[in-house]
Amino acid sequence: MKPTLQLLLTVFFCSCISLESCTLSDDPKPKTELEKLPPVTQEGKNTFGCLVNGKAWFTTYITDATSDYQLGSLQLSGVVDEPKFQSIGISLRDEDGGQVLTTGIYNLKAPTPFFPSAGFYDPPCIYGGPSNLDQILKGELTITKFDKINYIISGTFHFTVINPVCDTVRVTNGRFDIRYAP
Repeated sequence: MKPTLQLLLTVFFCSCISLESCTLSDDPKPKTELEKLPPVTQEGKNTFGCLVNGKAWFTTYITDATSDYQLGSLQLSGVVDEPKFQSIGISLRDEDGGQVLTTGIYNLKAPTPFFPSAGFYDPPCIYGGPSNLDQILKGELTITKFDKINYIISGTFHFTVINPVCDTVRVTNGRFDIRYAP
């Protein structure tokens, strides 16, 4: 091998080893639990996420965030199955047919014409939901976009629910951006 080529290969090899051992001073910080959640959007991206007792909880696949709006009743839900199956559901039901659902803030605890409910399903515990409204301590659903032409519903939510046998669950910083089924 010619000395010039051998010298170039040696320099190249040493450079590679030198670069391999370098560490960058701008190492990225680990994400906070809040930063792990999907961003707040209003484009129908089929995202659903929140903090559950301070830990990031969000759907992974677009099919895990669902919603439907029929006859004045709204259902929102998100499902995760890692590390175990859990789901969150929120609904507003217009049972007398006279209310119009629109953008705005909806109390998930107080009696309203929309019969609100919110729940967290974490086997073997079920928190809240339509049959256990007394387990909802507080909560709100804020609808920021309700596009009835493109079937997009977006907003934020939070609620606290209890179960007499299990711990209290605090759902905070919730956000959803879903194409709903009409």
